[in-house]
Amino acid sequence: MTTEKPTAVTPRIVFYCKDCHDLVDGIKIGKKYVYRCAKCGTKNVAFGTEKSIRSFYHVEDKPAEVKQEAK
Repeated sequence: MTTEKPTAVTPRIVFYCKDCHDLVDGIKIGKKYVYRCAKCGTKNVAFGTEKSIRSFYHVEDKPAEVKQEAK
């Protein structure tokens, strides 16, 4: 009999640009917790777990068609 231990799920950290109103790639600036938006270049970026950012900023999932057009 094998007993499997439950695996811990590490929450994914995401970046949210307050100017673009979208989840973006964060570019770290210096040694502090300051990030720049890869889309617009501003430093108005918040970060946190995907669940917390989506609930706090009311970010909805975009349809797959819209995501592909943005790329």
